[in-house]
Amino acid sequence: MMSASDDPCSVQGSWTHSFEEDASGIEVYRPTDTFPFPPARRGRERLTFDGDQVIVSVPGPDDRTRPRTTLGQVRPGRFGEASTGAEGFEIVEAAPDVLRIRRS
Repeated sequence: MMSASDDPCSVQGSWTHSFEEDASGIEVYRPTDTFPFPPARRGRERLTFDGDQVIVSVPGPDDRTRPRTTLGQVRPGRFGEASTGAEGFEIVEAAPDVLRIRRS
């Protein structure tokens, strides 16, 4: 398990929001390719960690996921939006099967 004080750059790949598991302001993400997500009426946000950037994708009008923003790393454990200054997030926990974040 990794905490926000560890190296967040070791978190790589694509993670999909498992909103059914969210609690107390913490959002839960699971590996996109291996987690058996239940059917959902609303779309799921996806975070793709690629090197030193994070691509945030949301469902488009046809339900296919489309990139919305790219986040640049601000400091270890925390990411902020690179161009618009919108809210970022902090990695609270990272393990091979779960990623937990807190929006800032």
